[in-house]
Amino acid sequence: MQQKDMDALFHAISQQSGSPDTTKAASRLQAALNTPDGRRAAQQVMQHYSGSLEQVAHMAQSGNMEGAKRSVQDLMRTPEGAQLAAQIAKMMGR
Repeated sequence: MQQKDMDALFHAISQQSGSPDTTKAASRLQAALNTPDGRRAAQQVMQHYSGSLEQVAHMAQSGNMEGAKRSVQDLMRTPEGAQLAAQIAKMMGR
């Protein structure tokens, strides 16, 4: 998954949710992933799970937000996903 794909995914999430809170959270997540630590953590996940991330992006872009959500939750249960989630939480001040 390339940067343009990630940008499209965040845009789809923001547009399709209709929720200002979701839009704000997606924006904060995107900013966190654009830091050096965020890029490193995301790269580790992408090395192991690029196919899953592609599926998530396609689901979100086609409006299947529940499927995308379930897939992301599954991904976050992997060791690499858990590490990414922890790094994102740290970067977002949680």
